[in-house]
Amino acid sequence: MHEIVLHHAEEYNTDPLVVTVAPGRFHLLGEHTWFAKGNTLSMAINNNLYLAVSQRSDMNYRLHSVSLGERKKISSSNLKYRREDRWANSVKVVISSFIEYGIHITGLNFTIFSEIPADAGLGTPNALKVATGLALRTLFAPKLTDATLVSLLERANTNFLKTHAHRADILCALFAKEGHCVKIDNRKISSELVAFPKEDYSIILTDSRVPRVLAREELAQRIQECIRAYEVVKESPDAPSDFNQLTEVQLEEISGIKESVRRRVVFIMRESERVHEAVNALKNHEYMLFSRTIIHSHEGLRDRFEISCPELDWLVKRAQEFIIPDAPDLVCSRMTGRGFGGCTYSILRTPDIESYKHKLDEYERIFGFKPMLYTVYPSDGAAVL
Repeated sequence: MHEIVLHHAEEYNTDPLVVTVAPGRFHLLGEHTWFAKGNTLSMAINNNLYLAVSQRSDMNYRLHSVSLGERKKISSSNLKYRREDRWANSVKVVISSFIEYGIHITGLNFTIFSEIPADAGLGTPNALKVATGLALRTLFAPKLTDATLVSLLERANTNFLKTHAHRADILCALFAKEGHCVKIDNRKISSELVAFPKEDYSIILTDSRVPRVLAREELAQRIQECIRAYEVVKESPDAPSDFNQLTEVQLEEISGIKESVRRRVVFIMRESERVHEAVNALKNHEYMLFSRTIIHSHEGLRDRFEISCPELDWLVKRAQEFIIPDAPDLVCSRMTGRGFGGCTYSILRTPDIESYKHKLDEYERIFGFKPMLYTVYPSDGAAVL
């Protein structure tokens, strides 16, 4: 906290009125089930984004990203999304969402310092939105409930960025607790803390460093295909009201869905069930079942949803080589996030971490990219400092 206060004072010649923090995150399971109101299992990590805010005498906004070494100047009349504003859009859309709700926001100075690895798909934009939302609530709407704050942050994504709500990101960032995963119910808009074993195991995020130029477009195409199939399913008189209760037999009987799309829909159905299985396995200390659930999820992402790539599969396989058959261990690995590059997460016995790192020496020779490794642990959610 002290560092960002110094940066803010140096930049604006005034101390901040409020400093907030929000964590990065990764998804263990279910990040692609949101449109069908499935569940997601996520984890906040010990890489945080800090935000310092002070008021201005005018109605303009000044933003300084210490991590990027960049500055933005924005007027109150120009809060719409602009591609060229890049990271600053995350702040702009939250301000817009608060104003649309009827909360008066004055001119502000922002300083941002992020420890979250850049371009690794670990939730930096939504961490910035959550940190901004907490700061605005503290300064201008202290009686705003958590539920309303979540709604405003979701509207920032859907109404102003024209993307999906990113509910799992928001709820995980807000309500995570050290030593726990967060199960997000996208139907009820609620979260549940699930204790994660901290003895004997370590979590490694491995950034494949594969350029994800097509990741957003390719994933959006697959999601849209599944959404269209979802609409077809809803029109069937034999379909259940809850998409997640649809069976593969029922899906086979519904016409108008391409086979490639049907495979992806089956993955979504199975993934929603895997979240329940994984949560129950953690609660009951059935670690072998948890491991198998994670492994089957990666296989589905690779073979059915088709958003993995050779680099991610190679990294997952190296981590899975530490699995001891029939041992009651948590050891497992899976890609996480948007796919076509990005990160894998691996849960390994702590003594095996160095051996896993040595295995990756071959990765650069084979694929031409040098992977980045981050040891993380389940951490607390956002807060006002």
